[in-house]
Order: sequence, then C-alpha cells, then structure tokens
Amino acid sequence: MGLADKGVRALRWTVAIAVAVLAVVMLPRLTSDRPPFDPNTVPGTQVVWVSAPAGADHGTLELWQRNRLREWKRTFAVPAWVGAEGISTEVGEGRDYTPEGTFGVSEGFGRLPDPAARLPYLTVDPSNTWWWVSDSESPLYNRRYRCAAADCPFDTAVSENLGRTVPQYNHALVIDYNRAPAVPGKGSAFFVHGDIGAATAGCVAVSEDVVRTLLATLQPSKRPVIAIHSG
Repeated sequence: MGLADKGVRALRWTVAIAVAVLAVVMLPRLTSDRPPFDPNTVPGTQVVWVSAPAGADHGTLELWQRNRLREWKRTFAVPAWVGAEGISTEVGEGRDYTPEGTFGVSEGFGRLPDPAARLPYLTVDPSNTWWWVSDSESPLYNRRYRCAAADCPFDTAVSENLGRTVPQYNHALVIDYNRAPAVPGKGSAFFVHGDIGAATAGCVAVSEDVVRTLLATLQPSKRPVIAIHSG
C-alpha cells in the first residue's frame, strides 16, 4: 500500500512551506512581550518558538501569533523537553539531537481522535499498520507509510510504529525537518508530542494539553512554522 491521499497533500504543503520559509532571525529578548525573532523573517502569522540553553535537554516552547493590528502576541509559554543531547545542526540517525532551525508544520497525527485540528490530521487506527520510515536506505525515508509489518518495503526495526508509542503519540504535530527532499541519514521522525517527564531522542515534548492546543490553533492559511534555537 502507498501513502494515503492525506499524506500526499500534506507532503505538497511541506514542499510549499519549505520553499517559502526564510531563516527566522533570533533577536535579543528585551521584554517578555517582544517576540524573540525578527518578524520580517517570518513567512506567516504563527510561530512556535522552542529554545533551550546550549547542550540542555529542556527549555521552553512558546506560541506567538500576529493579530489583526499586526501586533505579535505571545499566546503561552510552557516547559518543553528536547533531545537528550540538546539542540544542534548536527542531526543524524543515532544521535539524540533536536534539529536547530526553522521548519514548516504541515500535519498532525495521533492514536486518539482528531482534537479539532486545523492542520490535516491522521487518526492512527488500532491495526498498528502506520509507520514513520527511518530506514535511510529506503526511498520512503522520513515519510509515513501504511503496511503490515511483514509486508513493509523498508526495515521496520529502525522505523517507528505510530500506534505503539504510548502515550507520546496520543497526539503529535509533525516537524517538517529533512522532508522536501529527505536526505538519507540526516534524521527522521521529528515531532512535537506528549511528554513523559524525560528528554527525547530528538523530538520536542510538552504536555498533551499543549499538543492538542497547537493542533487546534495552527492553520495552513497562517503559514505556521516552528523555530528551534539554542544558546
């Protein structure tokens, strides 16, 4: 079986946002109501800002949105876990880094029902046939794919079964790192997902309530991005 139609549409959006996104420039934090990025480098009106000290495995996730008066306002700021090795540009398979940079957020998924997501959302059914491919030798690398384990055209031992990761994947938001096109070995399967009180293998982890809020708030028409920085 191939990718579902929803996945194809989401991948097209990933390509579009990857072309549109400029490098979001970090600014000194002078006041709590001033965005930590240069608004002129943002492609839309929604920014998920993730920051952590250099080498740290935890930091903060903030949601910033621009209102009708063209003012940027912080909607909330919450604690967040990142990769056990911190945030870095040296991401690759086998390293516990969270990728540093600015990426689109084009889709969500989860073991639990759609939480009124504005982005395309895949409800992972209990058949355990939905995977995220982390086999760097597969042409499906860093894409989701549906197949029974015995029939998958990639190495399932190094890929993630989306239905078996409990409770992290109850709800999740896809970070569009290394997706359009995917470079083999440069890292795969990066999400914002529910936390279990510990560092991740590279994802961003926050409370499940926050994940649901992000899914219900981020809208394709507002060209949302996630900007991840350390230091």
